[in-house]
Amino acid sequence: MSVTTVTKKEEMNAMGTEGNETRHTLARSHAREEALLAGLLAGKSITDAAKDAGVSRRTAYRMRDRDSFQAKYRAAKNELLGAAIAALHSHSLSFIETLAAIAGDSKVRGYERVQASREGLAALFKGVEIFDFEERLRKLEQVAGGGEK
Repeated sequence: MSVTTVTKKEEMNAMGTEGNETRHTLARSHAREEALLAGLLAGKSITDAAKDAGVSRRTAYRMRDRDSFQAKYRAAKNELLGAAIAALHSHSLSFIETLAAIAGDSKVRGYERVQASREGLAALFKGVEIFDFEERLRKLEQVAGGGEK
């Protein structure tokens, strides 16, 4: 009679569980990466985000330096910024009405009225500047793409 030594890996292969373990490891790694990403987007330091994600600081730096992580981070950051801008945009008329009311209220101190007027004008100028910039950029993109001027 011959005795055969079977490794844990061979045993798992025979049982068909190696693929499950690999999937579980990948899912756990993905969850840690997402937790690190969430922590960084929340403004935490890499050390604190790593601790919350259950990874070492060194691993967190390695994860952060990967191109795939950087792409996810940029996309998530842009999404958050877009949501913040949309929230501000939805309240813009209220902001303008408030500034106009303060600027026109004779009971409010002169300095506060001047400041409200300045803020309103600054927002107007910035909006016009952005609008003009976007228009020029659109025209440049058309020219670069072979479209009309």
